[in-house]
Amino acid sequence: MINEIIRLREKAKQAGEPVLRDKSFELLLDTVKKEKPKKILEIGVNLGLSGIAMLISEPNASLSGIEIDEEKIKLAKDNYKKFGVFDRAKIFQGDASEIIPVLTGEYDFIFLDGPKGHYYEYLPNLLSVLSVGGTLFADNVLFRGYVLGSVKTPHRFNTTKHSMENFLNAISTDPNLSTKLYEMEDGVSITKKIK
Repeated sequence: MINEIIRLREKAKQAGEPVLRDKSFELLLDTVKKEKPKKILEIGVNLGLSGIAMLISEPNASLSGIEIDEEKIKLAKDNYKKFGVFDRAKIFQGDASEIIPVLTGEYDFIFLDGPKGHYYEYLPNLLSVLSVGGTLFADNVLFRGYVLGSVKTPHRFNTTKHSMENFLNAISTDPNLSTKLYEMEDGVSITKKIK
């Protein structure tokens, strides 16, 4: 089944969809297999392929996703049905900036792959619904190389770059968190909430 997801990921990439990069995708699935979460929150569902792969990797998990694009939600739900995970996945439609602050309950795994300029804004609310011992997996944290300064930042991306720097600083310096940064592809951070 994962091979079929990989095939669909390739098709989505060719269509210009913003798909999680290959090594980051592998790291996501390895992390899910290791952590064995029961409740997953995904910010940025897109076509649902990463969510499906997480649910296949952890058969006891359920997933709640946030997606603003109505057409993407329809495609994601079709994919959930196709892969037999429809009954374990639900999608909140709307802007993550409005949905995240009103989330209730606890999640033991959060996959953050939404609008890059909002990671820092989302963080306090995400940490409030992340259970102790839970994991926050964030993609694109080095934002095209701009965050590490390995690439000169075009003016239009300055706000996003600064937001991401604030996000990385927050997850790296909070004594309640333990964070590992992976400088591969577009950058991944894996944060454990330790207390």
